[in-house]
Amino acid sequence: MNDPFAAHDITHLSASAINEYIANPARWILHVSGYRDNLGIPAMWRGIAVDKALSRACFDTSVSEAQIIQWAFDEFDTRLEDAKASGATIFEAKVATERDNLTRYMQPAIPHFRQLGVPLATQKKIKLEFEELPIPIIGYLDLLYDGVVRDIKSVNRLPSKVPDATSRQLAIYATAEECTPVIDYVHATKTQSQVVVKPVLDIEHHMMVVRRAALNMMNLLSYSSDIQQVASLLVPDLDDWRWSDGEREAARELWRI
Repeated sequence: MNDPFAAHDITHLSASAINEYIANPARWILHVSGYRDNLGIPAMWRGIAVDKALSRACFDTSVSEAQIIQWAFDEFDTRLEDAKASGATIFEAKVATERDNLTRYMQPAIPHFRQLGVPLATQKKIKLEFEELPIPIIGYLDLLYDGVVRDIKSVNRLPSKVPDATSRQLAIYATAEECTPVIDYVHATKTQSQVVVKPVLDIEHHMMVVRRAALNMMNLLSYSSDIQQVASLLVPDLDDWRWSDGEREAARELWRI
């Protein structure tokens, strides 16, 4: 099978790459070119901190709530220090807001996940292959229980419906594991904290979109082994909120704008 991905050193796809291509194909092309802002932002650090602390707590039922919350602070602070060490611009107000809210996220989430029992696995690697794609889709699910895959999303605004991007991510995990996908929204504001459980529906539809997007990605890369030639097929919208400052600068160089 012809493999346009190989010419661009891509060995696998992921749910995040597929979702990025759908939402902002130019930004995905920038990532393919080799530039990626791995530091993230405070909201991302919060999400990772909550996720890792809760996943760890599921397997250690003897540890105190205070210690679990401290794990979240430690994870957040590690990422903050990495950003500082890199010389990245730090917006102290945003950092303080996300860090101060960690306890609000963790307090309702700890009993929620503990009452579910010990999971079969956390951060389990999944691999999904399709005949029409020369490379697999690879990902790492949050929590796997008997017949159920659960994903932790910490949010300050509770969505009225599960976003399509999230549904695609969980559809991939559910298809790989042949199980039911569920989102656990850990929702916290200044006035309330809660965990809202939402099922992921229409798995077949979301997998159809995943496959179609992956084929589109392959077709786009087949235009040339030169990423600048591929980039010339697109025009980036640098007003899109998804771009970091570093990505905007790199995009201006790639697209010479």
